Amino acid sequence: MPMAEIDGGDIHYTQQGSGSPFVMLLPQSSGPVGVTPFLETLAQDFTVIRYDQRGTGQSAPVSAPDGMSMAGRAAEMIGLLDALGLERATLCCHSTGCGIGLSVVSEHPARVERLVLVSPWGYAEGYLTTMQQLRIAAARALNPYRYAWFNASLLYPPEYRRKHEAGFEQMAVETAPQDADQIEARLNAILSLDTRPITPSVGCPTLIVTGQDDQLMPAWFGREMAEIIPGARLVALDGGGHMLPETRGDEIANAIADFLRA
Repeated sequence: MPMAEIDGGDIHYTQQGSGSPFVMLLPQSSGPVGVTPFLETLAQDFTVIRYDQRGTGQSAPVSAPDGMSMAGRAAEMIGLLDALGLERATLCCHSTGCGIGLSVVSEHPARVERLVLVSPWGYAEGYLTTMQQLRIAAARALNPYRYAWFNASLLYPPEYRRKHEAGFEQMAVETAPQDADQIEARLNAILSLDTRPITPSVGCPTLIVTGQDDQLMPAWFGREMAEIIPGARLVALDGGGHMLPETRGDEIANAIADFLRA
């Protein structure tokens, strides 16, 4: 069980593959299939590093007052790079990870070789604010079983849920009670970050991937971001919902590999 000793609390991480370092900033949650196939494909060409953010998985609890903010999470990731002896790395960011990755680029641009943003958001406009507040209310009102299915309905498209219905049902039955306070803090951290002051100054090569049917962070965020970040490349998928590394993992891995080789 590799642990990186970092000020503020140790970080649990895993490494697989070989090649240039590729750090994953992915959500802790996943569906029945998960992101293992996605990571294994990338590990054929790169050293894939995945870690548990503080307060999740096997890493230490969040201790700093701003530990769950995007800036706090960015400092956490820089600490991991330092502990691993990595001067620069490519970041693969999904959902909340996009805010962390952009915060790293803003504060430590020299540490980011290239940037991949999957299902990003721009700022707390009305739609995103409403959706996050709905998720907070659901976390406080629903029992764990119903909350698991509620989340699945937001994150995954109907055909995927139908195909893996038994797997989602098993996960819902086995899910632990949600921590509503932690969920609220995490979602409010998303709403607190406005990426618009950051994106015009992103200087590293950037790939943006969106899903047309993403209910949580709609594709318009990625399209707008691709128009602002200099030289950004946009891959717009026709479906897959929000959890694209799971639902469209092969296509994203191939697009990422092409982008990184270029």
